[in-house]
Amino acid sequence: MKFFNNQTPRAGKAVSHILLAAVLAMGGVAQAGTLSFEGNPQSPFMLAGQHVKIGDYWMEAYGGEQQGDMVGAFVKGSEPETCATGNCPVNNVSQYYTGLNDGYFYFGRNDNSSFRLGSLNASFVGAGQESFPDMAGQLLVQGFNAKDEEMGPLVRLALAAPENGQFSFQHFNLGKLTDYYSYVLVFGLECNSDGKCYRGGGMANFAIDDIATIPEPGSLALFGLGMGGLALASRRRRAR
Repeated sequence: MKFFNNQTPRAGKAVSHILLAAVLAMGGVAQAGTLSFEGNPQSPFMLAGQHVKIGDYWMEAYGGEQQGDMVGAFVKGSEPETCATGNCPVNNVSQYYTGLNDGYFYFGRNDNSSFRLGSLNASFVGAGQESFPDMAGQLLVQGFNAKDEEMGPLVRLALAAPENGQFSFQHFNLGKLTDYYSYVLVFGLECNSDGKCYRGGGMANFAIDDIATIPEPGSLALFGLGMGGLALASRRRRAR
């Protein structure tokens, strides 16, 4: 399955930086971390084609009908009035990200090191619907390698209907479902009472927070052995 081929993230194509990323990783840069969406972005809104950095991560948002459309927002859970739709999850007081108007986003690490997903928190976001099926929507996660090729299966996470009219974040463990990726695509689907899920009507909205990532250990160890071998060979040449 191919996704949004006309909008490949710029950072996903940084193949030439992989060697530099490995060098940085050897210095302890590539560590387990969490994309929590905290911080102070220049604007609380994400526009189609916009690229931002949040801590150790980058993200790019897309969607809408044209470049520059609003496709997401950073919401302060402690200030529910900042929710653009009025029907965001209520059990998170920290800042989180919402994909709106069928918006989706890519993310990866600033050092371009590979990682797998450990867990995340997610919820559906309502947009004025009168009622919701038991599975209000789905969150879909697809990983890619440095060549922009899909890796592993498409992960589908069921997002529950609201209870007493209020949505809540659900916690999902993904460690056994994901491979080591260079970057990841995240998007949502809206579901109907027949269990069919789709996007395209502008109501496939979702909230996401605390995406835990785990660095790839094998490539770092191999790189370290290779660098050690090169250094030893260099010393031997100088000793002759």
